[in-house]
Amino acid sequence: MTIMKTVTTPTETETRQTFESQTSNTTSTVDKTENETETENENENHDPTRETGNRQLERHMTKTYRAALIGCSRMGAFIDNEVAGNASVALPYSHAAGYEACPRTDLIAGSDVRQDVLDRFGERYGVAQAHRYIDYRALLSTERPEIVSIATQPEQRAEIILDAVEAGVRALYVEKPLCASVNEAYRIRDAVRANSVALNMGTNRRWQPGFHAMRTAIDGGAIGKLRTIVVYATGTLFNTTSHWFDICQYLAGDATPVWAHAWLPGSEHLVVDDTVTDEPNASGAYGTLTGVTVHFLQSPRPNDIEAIGDNGAITAWGAGTSFTMRTRPASGGAWTDAQFPYYANTSSTLHIIEDLVGALDRGDDITAGGIDVAVTNTELIFGFIESFRANGSLLMMPPKGSTARFHRSGFKARTPTFAT
Repeated sequence: MTIMKTVTTPTETETRQTFESQTSNTTSTVDKTENETETENENENHDPTRETGNRQLERHMTKTYRAALIGCSRMGAFIDNEVAGNASVALPYSHAAGYEACPRTDLIAGSDVRQDVLDRFGERYGVAQAHRYIDYRALLSTERPEIVSIATQPEQRAEIILDAVEAGVRALYVEKPLCASVNEAYRIRDAVRANSVALNMGTNRRWQPGFHAMRTAIDGGAIGKLRTIVVYATGTLFNTTSHWFDICQYLAGDATPVWAHAWLPGSEHLVVDDTVTDEPNASGAYGTLTGVTVHFLQSPRPNDIEAIGDNGAITAWGAGTSFTMRTRPASGGAWTDAQFPYYANTSSTLHIIEDLVGALDRGDDITAGGIDVAVTNTELIFGFIESFRANGSLLMMPPKGSTARFHRSGFKARTPTFAT
């Protein structure tokens, strides 16, 4: 089986040319005309790696948006030092590094409850002492940023998001999971909708070009009707499975989940009454309104995801390090190796930021992620938890009346890797 490896990030000109030609390259694989695919992309708006507001309009616009970071630790500012050399990750990867790389954003301020982390952030990204805040509310009221990243722990995230919306922030880049309960997610959704705030959540694979090529092939019929998605090595429910929920939703066209059932192998003791006291492992499945069944397995396979259709399958190896495809004729016959479409492995974080910039340029709240995607992710997390609480019973989605909340007593965040 031929495995197509990810491609080293090209120059910006080469990247732009790749994005402009990517749809037609993928289309030729799935026997669609370029015009048909362009029309579908306009209607579905599902390509998070397209030339978003940043690259579409930078030739015509010079406005730079003021960005601020709340939570200046690993994913906020320093995780690039940990993932450099990881074949599935294209830098920049942290929020701060993404703003630094984006020509349409200016990182003006940061907030963190740990003074040492805050100071290292300021030194690394050139944010002066006067623009570093222990109290994020002071940052919001003093700096008046247009874009805010929130890379705190999930237990604090809902309050910060709501405060940012109330302060007039126009775009939010929020780490996953969105928050710590279903009820918090609904409060966030109501506030974001009421104020027309653009929001993307940091489930980065949705903005990874390889997974866009995978979805485009699925939508184009390369493997027939999508029936099943299998995720191996699920990981912990809030930190890791939230990634897999989102990419499975993306591959399935963001179809509405209608049922779920799950167990928390080896983690049963972590759910005490209404409190999830630490990160549980999870195994289970859910089904969508369109008839796709998604399976989550705890297994030794390293973060592989397989989409299976009537006439083929596409496998993303190692969280998107490489991709392979096998197909057969619609009339039947043997499955054979097929060429997976070309893609350039460019920064998913930069695409997330560009997507928000595009919404700000247009004056709307439409993004490739969005609040509904983030809320569905939260519903799936707590759908698994509520199914477990009901002894693994089949649960109809969404998990109405869920009273569970994620709360880790005495949790201490990891110290970032400040240098490679």
